[in-house]
Amino acid sequence: MMSLFREQKFLVILLILSVLVLGLGLFMIQSTNKKSEQQTEQLVNEQEKTVAAMNLVAEIAQQELKAQQSNQQMVQTVGDIKPQESLDRVAALNGRIPEVGSDDWCEVMMVKDAKDWTEDEQSLFAKHCL
Repeated sequence: MMSLFREQKFLVILLILSVLVLGLGLFMIQSTNKKSEQQTEQLVNEQEKTVAAMNLVAEIAQQELKAQQSNQQMVQTVGDIKPQESLDRVAALNGRIPEVGSDDWCEVMMVKDAKDWTEDEQSLFAKHCL
């Protein structure tokens, strides 16, 4: 066997180099796989953090929306209240327009939708009826 090594030095060196190249290639593949696994793990962690942050933002937005909707419902409910007494007094006027600032005029304004009030009516109501 030693004679084979002595006679075929080139083949032996080529064989040894081939084994070293194969070993180096396997080492590089393992190293690349480990790096790839670490990068994948980091990416998954970042995605999980992003999803958690987005869920938190969505939860806060949902709470604010619920609060805003409940506030709007309360405002609409209070704004829509028209005392039956006022409705009856306005009906008793039979379409007659009362004098601005009188008690009857205040009753008519209380029955009138707030969105239909003019700025003058608002200031007169505040001056005479409150």
